[in-house]
Amino acid sequence: MTLASMAFRNIFRYRRRSFITAVAIAFGVMMTLGMDGLLMGAQEESARNIRDFETGDAMIYPEDYFENRLFLPFDAFLESADRQSIERALAEAPGGAVPSAPRVNLAAELFFNEDWFAVSGSASARLTAVDSLRDAGVFRISDSVTEGRWLGKGDEGIVLGGWLADDIGAEVGFWITVECRGRGGFYQTFDAPVVGIALTDDPYVNRSAVFMDLDRADSLLALDGAVTEYALRLGPPASIGRRAREMKRLLPAYADRLFTWDRVAEDAVKLTKAKSGGSKIYLFFIFVIAAVGITNTMLMAVMERKAEIGMMRALGYDTLSIRWVFLVEGFGIGLLGAAFGLAGGLLMNWYMAVKGIDFSFMLRNMDVGYRLTGVMRSSWNLRGILSAVVLALVISTAAAWFPSGKILKSEVSDILRSP
Repeated sequence: MTLASMAFRNIFRYRRRSFITAVAIAFGVMMTLGMDGLLMGAQEESARNIRDFETGDAMIYPEDYFENRLFLPFDAFLESADRQSIERALAEAPGGAVPSAPRVNLAAELFFNEDWFAVSGSASARLTAVDSLRDAGVFRISDSVTEGRWLGKGDEGIVLGGWLADDIGAEVGFWITVECRGRGGFYQTFDAPVVGIALTDDPYVNRSAVFMDLDRADSLLALDGAVTEYALRLGPPASIGRRAREMKRLLPAYADRLFTWDRVAEDAVKLTKAKSGGSKIYLFFIFVIAAVGITNTMLMAVMERKAEIGMMRALGYDTLSIRWVFLVEGFGIGLLGAAFGLAGGLLMNWYMAVKGIDFSFMLRNMDVGYRLTGVMRSSWNLRGILSAVVLALVISTAAAWFPSGKILKSEVSDILRSP
């Protein structure tokens, strides 16, 4: 009988111990796959929502605007001449015209009174003036209007983010007073009817966004054709970096002012990665717990089989050969546990990828960093799946090495005489 076959027979000879160890390994693998898939899915969906509702695939800004973009400065613009140059180049891009959307972003204050609302009050908002036709080529906000309609050309109305509308009690047809600053710093106040309410997949848009037509904003804010940004749609996520470099070559005058979405939203990207990294610490502890359980059961196995170890030493088996038996046994148990854990983890991940977990009760009232509004779904992370299985096999094999070390250092007579 070979040492390997002896080790595999021991797995089924000591069924209870092998079962307990395999269950610990299976639990660690299954929870790791489930959590890793959920975190990966949340990260991917968050990135997708940022591109679809906030930044597009890339942004072109005025000079000296990017560093202060989070404060919505209103003193730097892409002028009409800039817009003509950008649109001409994008229309002649290799491979076809690049979808683009000019926008104006600024801070605003909303005032509402008892003529339309239950109570009077005010709310801070982010006012975005959009080309009502072209914006749909880059963003998915127009498709997210759940009440009323999207903006039309020259529209005097506004569209509110769904949570903002809910917080102030706004409905389609209600009138709101908007106060903001125009170009040059003057204050502009105007009344606008709510023509639509958009409930998007992005919590930041839902909480504070107000949209109005760009032509009307141009007239009210004395923009003279200027905008604060150009959003671009460059294609599949994998090609965004390459396409952005092409756009920089196509627009050399704006190359240092063209930024991909992950640079524009770098704070959000860093936050989601930090949260994912922090959450994976819990996965590490799951494996630590499993490793402790495995080590403990293997230690019990060694102590229970002193006579067997002593007999093998008496028959001439050296220390390495005996340790090899325990290593193969640990690997075999790890293989069983990893197989069951893999099956359970893949099933869990499939369910969460299709059905997901509804966190809307929590995400509505708190900011968790991810750009998610409700259901979190898993993604398939092949590298994570492979890593979990390999780590389980390594831990189960290594856990069999150390417990056998002390007893194998003893003399054969001492091993056989010990109780």
